[in-house]
Amino acid sequence: MTITSVNSSTFLADAVNLIRDKIKNNVTDPLVSSRPARERFCLTEYPKRAVTYPIITVVDRNITQPQRLGMGSESTAINLTMEVRIWARNVKERDELFDQVYNYLRQNQYDTDGLIDSNLNGFQLTSALNISEDGEAGIKSKVMEVVFLFVCE
Repeated sequence: MTITSVNSSTFLADAVNLIRDKIKNNVTDPLVSSRPARERFCLTEYPKRAVTYPIITVVDRNITQPQRLGMGSESTAINLTMEVRIWARNVKERDELFDQVYNYLRQNQYDTDGLIDSNLNGFQLTSALNISEDGEAGIKSKVMEVVFLFVCE
């Protein structure tokens, strides 16, 4: 099922799945022609079994409610913090995938099928941290933390 917008009653799952689908459909999988059929390039959880790298994971990290939207209203503004992690075979591949993900999220706010049309507003990249396993063959990853504003009505 493809998520096209974030709904107040299912906002967390909708937001994570929407970002996953946007990345899956707009970021080039370097192994698209050779990736095993049962494996996915973009996941909504850390892999529990052996995978073929590179992969991208999208998970929720934090939710805050900075304000209610007026007296007598049950509507609230919610900040959704998500972790988008690029897991790659080398630094070059990691950085190229990071650039694609970041540029897609940054540049597709106002399109007709963009993030704002999907009810995710105020995109912010709050951090991007490199994490590398030891050795030349170790997995290289970059952990992006992004925040969206969602109005929960």
